[in-house]
Amino acid sequence: MSLFSRSSGSSRRSRRDGAPLADRLDALARAADALAPVAPGGDVSAAQEVVGRIDRRRALSAEHTVVGLFGATGSGKSSLLNALVGQEVTRAAVRRPTTSAPVAAVFGGAGSDPLLDWLEVEDRHHLPGDSGLVLLDLPDLDSVELGNRAIAERLTGLVDVLVWVTDPQKYADAVLHQDFVQPFAGHDAVTVLVLNQIDRIRSAEREGVLASLEQLARRDGLERAPVLGVSAETGEGIEPLRDLLTEVASGREAVASRHRADVRAAAESLRSAADPAGLPARSAEAQVSELVDDLAVAARVEPVASAVGGSYRHRAAGRVGWPPVRWLRRFRADPLARLGLGRERADEQVHRSSLPEADPATRARAAGGVRRFADAASAGGTDPWRAAIRTAARSREDELPDALDQAVAGADLRSREASWWWPVLDVLQWLALLTAVVGLGWLAANAALAFAGIPPLPLPMLEGLWIPVPLPTALIVLGLAAGLLLGLLGTALAALAAAARTRRARRLLRERVAEVADSLVVREVDEELRLAAGAATDLALAHGE
Repeated sequence: MSLFSRSSGSSRRSRRDGAPLADRLDALARAADALAPVAPGGDVSAAQEVVGRIDRRRALSAEHTVVGLFGATGSGKSSLLNALVGQEVTRAAVRRPTTSAPVAAVFGGAGSDPLLDWLEVEDRHHLPGDSGLVLLDLPDLDSVELGNRAIAERLTGLVDVLVWVTDPQKYADAVLHQDFVQPFAGHDAVTVLVLNQIDRIRSAEREGVLASLEQLARRDGLERAPVLGVSAETGEGIEPLRDLLTEVASGREAVASRHRADVRAAAESLRSAADPAGLPARSAEAQVSELVDDLAVAARVEPVASAVGGSYRHRAAGRVGWPPVRWLRRFRADPLARLGLGRERADEQVHRSSLPEADPATRARAAGGVRRFADAASAGGTDPWRAAIRTAARSREDELPDALDQAVAGADLRSREASWWWPVLDVLQWLALLTAVVGLGWLAANAALAFAGIPPLPLPMLEGLWIPVPLPTALIVLGLAAGLLLGLLGTALAALAAAARTRRARRLLRERVAEVADSLVVREVDEELRLAAGAATDLALAHGE
């Protein structure tokens, strides 16, 4: 409800305005800082300027309310000021422009000088009274003198109450409404529209003209700002306007109302530039999991995990395979050794692995994974925030290849660990081989003895079989069969254990890739999301929600 509405109560204003002004001002400052890398610089600078301006104004006189009379050439601001104070304090003339510097009429001068110094108003007229009302006659908004217009534009942001003065000829002027009134939409509590020179309008037409000006004001975003018709020449409507402004000054509410409106407008401007609403507080677990999937491909987790299983089978074959052919494995390199992994090092430094450089498709998968993660995490956000989150996600992208390689190379893959059953099968294999060798040696010895004409060793026969079998032959068959079966058993056990090692390596490597993803991508994105959430909260507070 407007400050100028006689029925407005302080309790209703408090409910409407929300948190104390100091809290809202701090929230706006924090939001501007958070949005500085995201929003266009002009909007952030404007918000920061609002914070600085309000801080400065609050440090000056709280006993004075500054009312600025703004209008186009010929609207009669100077005459209106003279009529309001009851004497001529500013020159009104036919020659345009008439006012080239602000003129102040001060009711209650004690303590007003620092305030007027800040406003850069040199021409001051101290009048009887203690209301604290300071009326400013300002240069024309459409002055041909650019310096005069600049003064008026600057003071639109500094005064406590805005009085837009127009006349029957220019009350619908597009420049006045679009360039000056509309930017202060939402400042109803500290805005008055005055149609001066109403005496020039026929009595029967005045109500319609005032209604038209009020309609324009509502269209400009001033939903409750009062619209008054006056005549500085005849004095019509001057007394109600004077009473209104005096009441505003006496109530000491205008300064705070203007500041609340400025903070709200700055918050709306920042929202329009880069609204942080709609973003999650942090990235979702499913999104992180998809990122890890993509980076795991880039880190070649699957080839390394498979190499871990292959290395286990390779080493198992050297311990549980048939002894006569174990030497053949030397012609095959350990799969982990080919990748430069699993070797004992003299120092603790983790060297780069010998994994082949990622091909373009793999690199694209990693880059695409980072991009998809950023897009998923920022879904629902505005374009500036989505761009900021993409930038955050890729801020350390150059570190990813080496970090992923180090994560793989430094993983504790337990590549040199043996299984408890290796020595068991190894002993059994040698026993089986020894059995076959004994049988073969027995037969060979008998053949040699027979060749030399010496009686051969006795050959016990194994009865009860399909056919009787000499014991040496049975030993040969038993040793060879046992070696074969033990080899098959070792191969099967090695395959099962290798599969378990592969799964463990895959899990371990993925965990290390997840740590890299978290430190180089996820944390950066989550920090940006945290800033966005904080900015959204601060903007809501600054807006008075």
